[in-house]
Amino acid sequence: MAWLKKIPGLSLIILLLTYGVEGWIYGSWATRLLEQEEIFSQLTELTRFSILYGIAVAIILFFVIIFTAPISLIAISLDGWLKSDGRAFLSIFIGAFTFTIIVQRVDYFVRFLVLAAAALLVKLDLQLVGCNRWLCSLILMLFCWLGFTGGTLAFYNWGL
Repeated sequence: MAWLKKIPGLSLIILLLTYGVEGWIYGSWATRLLEQEEIFSQLTELTRFSILYGIAVAIILFFVIIFTAPISLIAISLDGWLKSDGRAFLSIFIGAFTFTIIVQRVDYFVRFLVLAAAALLVKLDLQLVGCNRWLCSLILMLFCWLGFTGGTLAFYNWGL
């Protein structure tokens, strides 16, 4: 537990603030979407928001796991994928589509890069402290979730 005293506070604060701002933006977007009442119209507003919130948290946790995965694991999984010509063509097609979306929606891409940079900064700091990969993943998932949830709750308490 000596590593607990060495955890860098500044990078964790940056992570919490970054994901808190994203939670605030998400709360604003979810409110506008739910006011249209076109999505899940047969459910109550709380249930609709819970579904949207659950999807957002699942996406955030998925990306945190991707950020903390070792590069060798990703390279091994892609190596088998690209051995087939059809799979390589599909990968090029998906890559071109992704590039098109990035060019069309630069604002979303920049927000994603800021979230990724904050998570990777904390991951690097935790690795410098001596945490193993699984502990880094758990700490990152916890703090990303706390920041996002805090931002969403802050929007619903003070932003409406």
